Amino acid sequence: MGLLAVKLTVTPLLMALVTYVNRRFGSFAGGVAAGLPLTSGPISIYLAAEQGLCFAGEAAHGSLVGVGAVLASYLAYLQASRRWSVPLSCLAGLSGFILWAFAAGRIGAETVLVLLDLVLTGLMLVLTRDAPAGTRAARLPPWDLPARIAVSTGLVVLVTLGAPLLGPAVSGLLAPVPVIAWPLIVFVHAQNGRPEAVATIRGTVSGAVGLCAFNLAVIRLAPTTGMAVTYTVALSTSLAVSLVLVGLIARRKT
Repeated sequence: MGLLAVKLTVTPLLMALVTYVNRRFGSFAGGVAAGLPLTSGPISIYLAAEQGLCFAGEAAHGSLVGVGAVLASYLAYLQASRRWSVPLSCLAGLSGFILWAFAAGRIGAETVLVLLDLVLTGLMLVLTRDAPAGTRAARLPPWDLPARIAVSTGLVVLVTLGAPLLGPAVSGLLAPVPVIAWPLIVFVHAQNGRPEAVATIRGTVSGAVGLCAFNLAVIRLAPTTGMAVTYTVALSTSLAVSLVLVGLIARRKT
């Protein structure tokens, strides 16, 4: 019951933080915040606490597949949004996620998965290099934050409670599903236009390298290291890598 209370408390607070960052600092910053391991990180910790560190390590491998699938969904959305409406672009993004998850799920070596994720990240950063600074905050409807809190909290609870049935591979695959970023991108696109949506995507994509670092650290440390050390190193590495990449991107814009 105690851990369930933590799940129901921490996730809404993280959603509120992303909303504040987006409204206060703009689309790019909101995308960066949404790209951090705000759902996959807590899910991994909960899996380790409830199912054991070995389970969490195997799930982290599935999360590397999930990171690539998320990037593929952004790529499909980005290309579709050049000509299609927002709903059709969403459908294209979902198709990209499913196709990548199916194909990359057959890859066993995490080094190959990380390399593929990095290639996708680089491609996305190149394709969004002309995005605006993203200083406009999305004009989100009043029900946006409660809806995202409900969906993201539901995902966390569903994946962690269903982990024994889903298994580590599927649990890990679902962990990085961007329940924060996807609604944010769609609302920005619908209300502020495609350029601001591209800025949000660019900010979100910049967090993918940090996600890879997080999952790779969990894979390497979880089987032999305690929970506190594993996640302290994983979260610290993820944050440091994300901040360095965001700094490099910001410098190239100036």
